[in-house]
Amino acid sequence: MSDAQHDDGPATGDAPGRSAGVSRRVVMTGMPASGHVNPSLPLVRELVGRGVDVTYYSTGEFAHAVERAGAKFRAYPEGAIGSRDIAAATQSGSSVRVVAKVLEATMSLVPFLREEFARERPDAVAYDSNALWGRVTAAGLGLPTISFMTTMLLGPADFRGLTAREWAYTLRLMLPDFPRAVRARRRVLGRFGREVVPSTPMLPMFGDLTLFPIPREIQPSNSRLDESCHFVGPTVDPVDPVSPVNNALRDTELDAELSAHVDGADPVVLVSLGTLHAGTGEFFRTCFTALADLPARVVLAVGHSTDPARLGRPPANTLVRTTVPQLEILRRTAAFVTHGGMNSALEALAYGVPLVVVPQQVEQLVIGRTIAERGAAVVLRQHLSRRPVPAGELRAAVERTLSEPSARDRALALGAAFGSGAGAVAGAELVQEFLRRNRPH
Repeated sequence: MSDAQHDDGPATGDAPGRSAGVSRRVVMTGMPASGHVNPSLPLVRELVGRGVDVTYYSTGEFAHAVERAGAKFRAYPEGAIGSRDIAAATQSGSSVRVVAKVLEATMSLVPFLREEFARERPDAVAYDSNALWGRVTAAGLGLPTISFMTTMLLGPADFRGLTAREWAYTLRLMLPDFPRAVRARRRVLGRFGREVVPSTPMLPMFGDLTLFPIPREIQPSNSRLDESCHFVGPTVDPVDPVSPVNNALRDTELDAELSAHVDGADPVVLVSLGTLHAGTGEFFRTCFTALADLPARVVLAVGHSTDPARLGRPPANTLVRTTVPQLEILRRTAAFVTHGGMNSALEALAYGVPLVVVPQQVEQLVIGRTIAERGAAVVLRQHLSRRPVPAGELRAAVERTLSEPSARDRALALGAAFGSGAGAVAGAELVQEFLRRNRPH
């Protein structure tokens, strides 16, 4: 055990008004989206287990998960921002619309957090790398900052892989949202000052300490990376099913119908395009056509924006749900049709599940291609230019993934290699060392 694991004793020289012996205190301002919250919770639990007092700000739907991780939960004000807001902006296909929503939420959340932090008196502020309100509040109060990056950092070179058609479609979606984003940024700058708002590129944001819960091998070269950045590896912990982290953070157990469906003899194919990048009815009906007579048990997680009843009657081998406990299904899965979000990709590889990646944005294309180059994924990129995925191509990709033992072998090898960075343990050690260096005098 390293020295960083012994910082849970009495603290001296704490913030004004803090009595000796009180543990170090960190507040986390999160993005209310599953793919952002879930990777942070193992780190939270590890910190709490080491005696760090963690308060986590998000929306009510994540309260139970946060409290299971051992943190104190605090809710953002009603109407400021929520998972449905982020999902709606993301599903528009315009990253600029997401930025505009973040800026607008910052206007109301910074005054709220200033009052909260006056009561909490944190030693440091951790924030999701897209939760601008956390960074602005911390900078305005002169507090040390910790950024939690949930995915890779993209640079200009990573966009060169787009075709002309994909570029045209992407720009057509983004351009109408630029005026809204510019107006929102001006309001934020006018109210809070340029010294506390990051310059362009504004998102994602670094901190005094920046943690990436991803393997270093999957990060493309990027000149913005500096000594504050640490790649601790995935925070998924699939190896020990009885570990405290797994028991506290694992998904809800399967209900009887879902359990019966996935526990048969045929391999399981999970289809999910995530909680933000929900698939269309057209795509899920294509899944019906492509996978109907496949000797497999198919689980379609269609998200809250698709009404399962409007898809028509599913094939006999297919179970349709709005959402599923993803980790529990992945334990039983042979192939995963996914949007290729970082969290979903790393969770699948941790269980040795090869991927069929249907990216919805550039970042997911880069992730999918990186894993495909290592033999553990097939990429179908039609959605990047709003073209339908042909049923024949989807079926061929799934059949190839199921039939080639090397795909699962490579997924297992990648999961083992990617998981060698110690994840939440390494992240907690870095945070504790950071708190020691920034202890008030």
